[in-house]
Amino acid sequence: MDHARGRRVTPLPWPWGAAAGVALGVAAAGEGPGVAVAAAAVGLLTALAALVAGRGGVTRLAWLALGVGAILGAWRGHAWAVAPDAWAGRAGEEVELEARVIDGVAWPLVAGTPGLLLRGAVVQDGPHRLVGRLAEIPGRRNPGGFDAAAFHARRGVTAAMVVGDAEALAPPGGRLRARAALRAGVVAGLPPPSAALMQALTLGLRDDLGPLREAFAASGLAHVLALSGLHVGLLAAVLTWAVGGVGRLRSAWVVAVLLGYVVVVGPSPAVVRATAMVAAALLGRAFGVGGAGWGSHLSLAAAASLLARPGWLGDLGFQLSYLSVLGMGLAAAPLAARGGAWGGRAGAWVRGAAAVGVTAQWATGSLVASSFGAVPLVAPLANLVAVPLASLLVPLGFLAGLAGLLHEGAAELVNRLTGPVAAALLRLAELASRAPALPWGEVSAVGHAAFALGSVALVAGLRGAWRGRRALTVAWAAGMVTVVVPPAWGTPDLIALDVGQGDAVVVRLARGQAVLVDGGGTPFSDFDVGARTVVPALRALGIGALPLVVATHADADHMEGLTAVLRSFPVGALLIGHPAEERTVFVELMRAAAERGVPVVQARRGETYRVGSLDLDVLHPTHAASGEPNEDAVGLLVRWRGAPWALLLGDAPAAVEARLAVPPTPLLLAPHHGSASSTSEALLRAAQPAWAWVSVGENRYGHPAASVLERLAAHGVAVRTTRAEGALRSPFPPPAPVGR
Repeated sequence: MDHARGRRVTPLPWPWGAAAGVALGVAAAGEGPGVAVAAAAVGLLTALAALVAGRGGVTRLAWLALGVGAILGAWRGHAWAVAPDAWAGRAGEEVELEARVIDGVAWPLVAGTPGLLLRGAVVQDGPHRLVGRLAEIPGRRNPGGFDAAAFHARRGVTAAMVVGDAEALAPPGGRLRARAALRAGVVAGLPPPSAALMQALTLGLRDDLGPLREAFAASGLAHVLALSGLHVGLLAAVLTWAVGGVGRLRSAWVVAVLLGYVVVVGPSPAVVRATAMVAAALLGRAFGVGGAGWGSHLSLAAAASLLARPGWLGDLGFQLSYLSVLGMGLAAAPLAARGGAWGGRAGAWVRGAAAVGVTAQWATGSLVASSFGAVPLVAPLANLVAVPLASLLVPLGFLAGLAGLLHEGAAELVNRLTGPVAAALLRLAELASRAPALPWGEVSAVGHAAFALGSVALVAGLRGAWRGRRALTVAWAAGMVTVVVPPAWGTPDLIALDVGQGDAVVVRLARGQAVLVDGGGTPFSDFDVGARTVVPALRALGIGALPLVVATHADADHMEGLTAVLRSFPVGALLIGHPAEERTVFVELMRAAAERGVPVVQARRGETYRVGSLDLDVLHPTHAASGEPNEDAVGLLVRWRGAPWALLLGDAPAAVEARLAVPPTPLLLAPHHGSASSTSEALLRAAQPAWAWVSVGENRYGHPAASVLERLAAHGVAVRTTRAEGALRSPFPPPAPVGR
C-alpha cells in the first residue's frame, strides 16, 4: 500500500533477474565469442523453462528476466567487444581530422569513430580541426598502477593524439556553452582550491584538482569529488521541493531537468545510476507503481546502464557506485537499529549516518583495498562530517552557477557562503589524509569472492535471516579460504618497476617484506615517482615493511623516489655508497631517514647483508671514493639460499665492471640503462647471464645503445625492457629463455 497516495502498488520482482542476466551476459562476452554464444544459449533455455513452468508467477518472472537479460547482455557485450577501431595499429601516424573536443578528448565528427585522448597541448572545448600524431594509451605498467588504456576504452576512447596544431571551427555550443556559463558562476570569487572543489562537486570537472585528488583518496572521501547519487539526489530533492511535491507532470519535469543535467556534466556510471534510480522512483510513485523499492530501482539502473555501455561492467567507478548502494540498502538500517534508542532524534541521525558510512565502505572494501593499496580507517568518521558539508556545497554550487547566468556579482554573493564551507571540507580532507590507513595488496578473484561470501553471511546475520553463530561461521570460513589458497605469484620474486628513465628493483620476500634497490626519479619534473609509482606498487605487492633499502648512488633517477618510500613504510636500514652532500636529492633522503629514525649504513666491497634467505653481496664501491657518482655506485650480487640470482650494478661504467668479482649469474640488470659505456664484454664473459633487463624510458640518450644490444645478442642473452613491457618480474630461479 502506498500510504502517501492510498493506493496499492505492484512489486517488481523481475529487475533483479534482469540485472543479473545482463551482467552475466556481458561478462561472458568479454571472454570471447564462443563464451558469449554459450551464455546466450543458456539464457534462452532459462527463458523457455520459465515460460513453460507451471505455478510460481513471481519466481517465474524473475527467471524469465534472467534468461532474457543474459541473451541481451551477451549480444550487447559481443557487439561492444568487436566494434571496429579506426585507430588500431596506427601509432606514430600523422592524421588530420575534424572533431568535437570535450574535456581533453576529441570525438571525430565521423559517426562511430572512437575518441582520441589529446596530449601535448591544451585544446579548448568545441569543434576543431586537429593535426597530430597518433599514440597508444598505456595500459597497466606496474603492480597497483592505473590501466589508462582499459579505463579510456570503456568510455569509447582507444588511442591518443599528440596535438601539433588545433584550429577552432566554431565557438562551443549547446552542452559546452551551458557548462561554460555555469562554470563561471560556480567559481566566481573563490580561491583556486575552493574553485577546483566546487567545479568537481557540481559539474564533474576535475582537471584542476591537482594534489586534492590524493588528499581526498587517502582520507576515504574520493566519492565526494565524483558526481554521484549524493549530487543527483540533492538536485532532485531541491527540484521536487521547488515544484511543490510529486505529481505526474511535476515528476516528469523534474526527471527532464535531471536528464539535462546528465547531458551537461556527462554520463558517468554513478550519475547515470543515480538519475535512473531517482527517475524510476519519481515516475513510479507518480503513476502508482512506485512500491518496488530501492533494490528494484538499483537493478533497473544496472541493467539499462550495461545494455547502453557494456564496458562499464569492468569500470571501478561503476562497481564502487553499485556496491556502496547495495551495502547501504541491505545493512545500514539494521545496523543503525542495533544502536538502541539513545540520544533521541540527534542520536538517531548519528547512528544512521555512521551506519551508512560503515556499510558503504564495507561493501566496497575489497575493491578499495586492491585498487588503492590501503583502506582509510577514519573514512566512516570523516564521512560523518564530509557528507553534510557536501550536502550544503552542492546546492550552493548549483545556485551560484544559475546566479552567474544573470550576473557575476550575484554568483560572488552566493559564494561568500560557499567559501567557508568549501574551506572546511578541504581542511577535513587534509587532516583525514594524514590519519593511519590499513595497507593492503592486490586482491585476487578468489579474494574478492571470499570477501563477498563473508559479507553476505554477515548481512544475513544482521538482518536476522541467519543466526549469529551460523553467519560468523560462514564469514570465518570465507576468510580462511584466502589463507589456504596460494597466491598467483609466490615468493621470492624480483620485480623491476617501470619508473621511466630510472631504476627501482623490488626483491619480494615472505610475510609482506621486501628489499628495495633504488626508487627511480624524474629530474627536472615535479612528478613524484616515489609517491605516485613506487609506493603504490609496493602496497599492491602486499609489502608492509622494508628491512633494507639500497640507494646505489645520488643520481635523481635512482635516489629521488626513495624519499617518499622512507616516509611511507617501516624501513630497517638504508644502505648507501659514498655520501654526496653536495647533491640536493641526497640531502633530502638523509633528512627523511633522520625524520623516520632509519639507520644509514655505508656499503663497502666485500660486505654481505642478509635478510632471511636473501643475501646481498656488495661488489662495489671500495673505501676510496672517486668523486664521480656512477663510478662510486653500489653494485650488488643478489643470492637466494646461496645461489646467484641477479646482478644490480647501478650506473657502473665498463672500467668499474672490469674490476668486479662477478660469478655466473642468470639475471643482469643492464648497468646505466643500457648505456654504450656499460654492459661490457668483460662483464658478460664473467656473468654469463641468460637474461638482461633494461630499466629504461623515453630518453634522449639512445638507451639502450645499439652496441649493447649487439653484444647481448652475440652472447645469446635474452633482452627485456621496461619501456616495452612495463614492470618485469622473475621468480627464483629465473626460467630459461625459450630456445636456450
